[in-house]
Amino acid sequence: MTELPQRVSSDDTESASELLEEVLREFAELDSDAEPLRVELVTSEILGEWWEAGDDLAAELIEFAAAAPAPERLVAPLAALRSLATSEEQREAAGLALEKLGLGEPAWAGSLNRVAVGECWRTADVYGDESSVLCVFGEGESAHGLLVSIGYAVLGGWADEAVIVESPAEVIAEMQTQAAESGDLVTCEQITPARAHQLLTDAFVGTELQAEPEVTDDYVRFRALAMARTRALPEPEPVGPPKLLSAEDEAEAIDTFFSASPALEDTEAARVCALRLIEFGVEHDPRNPLRVGPDKLASFVDLVDDGAIELTDEQDEALEKVLPAWARWGAFRDGLPEAAVEPLLEAVEDRLYERALEGDDESAMDSYLDGFEDLDESEVAALLERRQFAIPSVYTEIADEEVELDPADPEQRRLLVIGEHPEFQASLAEDDLDEESFLRVAAHTTVVDQLWDDEPAEVWQAAQRLLGRGVERTQVLEELAGVLEARLETGESDGLEFDLDDYVHALDELS
Repeated sequence: MTELPQRVSSDDTESASELLEEVLREFAELDSDAEPLRVELVTSEILGEWWEAGDDLAAELIEFAAAAPAPERLVAPLAALRSLATSEEQREAAGLALEKLGLGEPAWAGSLNRVAVGECWRTADVYGDESSVLCVFGEGESAHGLLVSIGYAVLGGWADEAVIVESPAEVIAEMQTQAAESGDLVTCEQITPARAHQLLTDAFVGTELQAEPEVTDDYVRFRALAMARTRALPEPEPVGPPKLLSAEDEAEAIDTFFSASPALEDTEAARVCALRLIEFGVEHDPRNPLRVGPDKLASFVDLVDDGAIELTDEQDEALEKVLPAWARWGAFRDGLPEAAVEPLLEAVEDRLYERALEGDDESAMDSYLDGFEDLDESEVAALLERRQFAIPSVYTEIADEEVELDPADPEQRRLLVIGEHPEFQASLAEDDLDEESFLRVAAHTTVVDQLWDDEPAEVWQAAQRLLGRGVERTQVLEELAGVLEARLETGESDGLEFDLDDYVHALDELS
C-alpha cells in the first residue's frame, strides 16, 4: 500500500488535492458491488496510516469535499468515513458532506459495519496482567472475528494488538486449548457482547491516552475497523467505580503487609516503598489497586527507573527486599493458585536482577568515560572501543572469587589485568614472582595503562593494525607486551624504565 505523504505545503488546497489523489487510488479498485468487508479493510488501513503519521487528514478531506472540482469522486471515501472514522464528530461530518453532495452512493455504503453479533470469548492470565477478547461477527462462511490483546500493567488496561480473523471458530478452539494446557494459569470463558464492549472500549481509551503507544503493525492496520466493530456491539455493560483508598485504608494495608512479612525489616524506607506500590496501583489499576502480577510489578520498577516514581537512595535500596515480599503477600491475599506463585516470584527476582545489571552497566560506563566530558557520539564510540579493548569487563575472578572493580582506578585496573592471567596469581599473592614473570606482568599492565590513556598513541594504532589482520585480542596484547618487555630495563632506583623513542619505533614496525 502506498504510504501517504504528510503535509509540507502551507497551501491547504494543494495539500488536500495531493491527499485526495492518494485516497482515490486506494478506492479505485473498489467498484460499487465490492464486498463491504473489503471496503472496510481498505478504509481502516488508510486511517491507520494517517493515525500513525499523526495527521488528522480525515478532517481535511471532509472539509475539502465542499469545494472539490469533481465531487463525484469523493462519494466513496466519504461514505467509508461516515462509518469508519474513529471520532463521532468526523463520522457525522462525513455524513453531512455526503448529504450535501446529493449524489448516488455505492451499493456497499449502506452495509458498512452493519453486522450480526455472535459469540464473545475472553482469555486472561490468572494474575490479571493480560487478556485477549474475541468477538464474532456475521454468520456461516461470512463470519469473521475481532481479536484484541489487552495489557493491564498500566493505564487501567490498553490494547496493543487488534486483528480481524477469518476463522473465529478456530481461534476459539485455540483459546480453549491454551487455557486447558496452562495448568490453572490461564482462564477461558464466554462473555456477553455487552461485557466485551466495555472491555474493548476501555482498552482502546488506554491506548489513545498514550502519546506514542507501543502497538503492533496489525493494530495500526485494523484500529479503525476494530473500533467500528466495537460500536456495533450492544451497549457496554456497566462496571463498578474504581476502588478509592483513603489514607487510613493505605496505612492499614501497609500495616497488614508488614505483619504478614516478618522476615522483612519494618523501616521507614520500606514503608515508603509499600506506599509507592499502593499509589501506583491506585493510578494504573484503579479497580484492583493491590493486585499483583509479573507485568504490573515490572512496570512499577520501570517507572521507578524512569524517574516517574521517585525514591531516595535508601528507599531504592529497600525496594530489592520489599518487592518480592509484596508479591508474596499479594499472591496470598488474592488467593492465587499455588502453581502461579512461584512464576510470579521468579519474574520479580528476574526483573530485580536485570535492574542490578543495568545499574552495574551504567556504573561501568561512567568508569570507561572517566576523565572526559562533552564528547560527541563518534568520540564516545572511539573512546569506548579503545578502553574496552584494554579492559573488556569490570568483572574478574581472583582466588576463585568473582569481584567487580573500577577500571578507572589504576590499582583496580591492574587487578583486572592480573585476573586475565591466573597463572601468576598465586605467586603474586605470595610475592614470589621470578624475574621473567615479573617483567611479563609489568609489561602487560603497562600496555593496558597505555591503551587506557592512549599514551603513547602508537600503542592503540599498532593494536588496530593487528586487529585489522584478524589477530585475536589476547594475541594482540601478547605482541604489544612483548615489544615493551624487550625494552624494559632496571633504572637507578630499581624501577623499570624504557626508551620511549625506541619503543614507539618498534610499535610502528609492528604489523
